[in-house]
Amino acid sequence: MTKLLEIDHLSIEFASPTGPIQVVSSISLDLEPGQTHGIVGESGSGKSVTSLSIMRLLPKDQARVVEGDIRLQGQSLLGMSESQMQKVRGNRIAFIFQEPMTALNPVFKIGRQVREAIRQHSKKSKRAAQKEAIALLSEVGISSPEQIVNVYPHQLSGGMRQRVMIAMAIASNPEILIADEPTTALDVTIQAQILDLMKKLQKERGMAMILITHDLGVVAEVCDVVSVMYAGQIVEQGDVKTLFREPKHPYTVGLLNSIPQFSGKEKRLQAISGQVPHPAEYPAGCRIAARCPSRMDMCDNIEPTLYELDHGHRCKCHLYRGDENVTYS
Repeated sequence: MTKLLEIDHLSIEFASPTGPIQVVSSISLDLEPGQTHGIVGESGSGKSVTSLSIMRLLPKDQARVVEGDIRLQGQSLLGMSESQMQKVRGNRIAFIFQEPMTALNPVFKIGRQVREAIRQHSKKSKRAAQKEAIALLSEVGISSPEQIVNVYPHQLSGGMRQRVMIAMAIASNPEILIADEPTTALDVTIQAQILDLMKKLQKERGMAMILITHDLGVVAEVCDVVSVMYAGQIVEQGDVKTLFREPKHPYTVGLLNSIPQFSGKEKRLQAISGQVPHPAEYPAGCRIAARCPSRMDMCDNIEPTLYELDHGHRCKCHLYRGDENVTYS
């Protein structure tokens, strides 16, 4: 059966004064209808670059795909013309950006911006689009939407602006919603409300979703499948329950151990030592070797394979070289 979305061995490089630098290296992931796939990792891991490449929003003069493909129901997005891609963006695949204040136009009222999102892919009149804009704002939990359509973005709170962005994203009833750190700039209470809203809309509209985040708590609450990225590569991938119950990669273990535990006992937080290497300085072997507590001699010079474990669980680590029963804790 054809997947809804397939990223197949995708590699992306950016131009630099010293020559091209590969920032995403041969990553693969699938998205099923109605599924939520989380992409998690610390800053600089390549999460946002991956999401922008799906929409073909990377700057053409700076970035290019050097390997692989991205397919929507079997059709290559990378092979589409710009006019074909414009019919996909916002229509079949929608995007929620991390900071709504920079994504919304500060000089236009909310109603106009939501109307434009509606009319971009439909022939509705301005009056019909305004009526639908009010309905969408109500659907995303904004009270008094008839008044909100007449205000500017700066007059709204961060949570309200994010709800407006969600309303614009679902305007054309997309098949896939990509959310890039949608709750990062919000306080904890509003974060929970936005996540609940996204889950509700996904269920009601039957959308699939890709959620980009650095927060494993968000992944545990929202996602079905997760890909853990580090230094431009996927280092572990699998269904959320299995990955949280039996993490295999030392980096994933480190991320999970760094989450505060509210068990009543005060414990010092565990941290992953060191920093993510700059893309121009990625080592020849395993990219996390310098930070890994299980580093072996081979890790410095031999890049590990993304080994297949049980039930679609994959791990890019020499601990599983020829032995899929090794465990790490």
